[in-house]
Amino acid sequence: MKPSEIIAAVRAKDAKIIGELADKKAEQIVKAVLTVIRENVTAVEKGDLTVPMLGRFKVNEVTKGEGAEAKVVRKVTYIAAKPAPKEVPPNGKAKAKGAKAKAEA
Repeated sequence: MKPSEIIAAVRAKDAKIIGELADKKAEQIVKAVLTVIRENVTAVEKGDLTVPMLGRFKVNEVTKGEGAEAKVVRKVTYIAAKPAPKEVPPNGKAKAKGAKAKAEA
């Protein structure tokens, strides 16, 4: 997905988010954010890096091959973030599944 495609998708989802910002400026922001994420993932030698709303990057070292041909490679696994919980109604009580059916019976 190219930065321009990300901008188009964001505009399609909610045009107010980007507002009057020029496409070139919006692309620069997206590229800067992606660069920061990439640099941070690269900086992790071993372990996890969590990016809120995006997910977790798990970094490990794995040995490939055997004997003299064996070499250690860096493996980065991406684990997507769980979807955000649905909004809670203003009264603060979430409706249970089937509650409408029970109330109508």
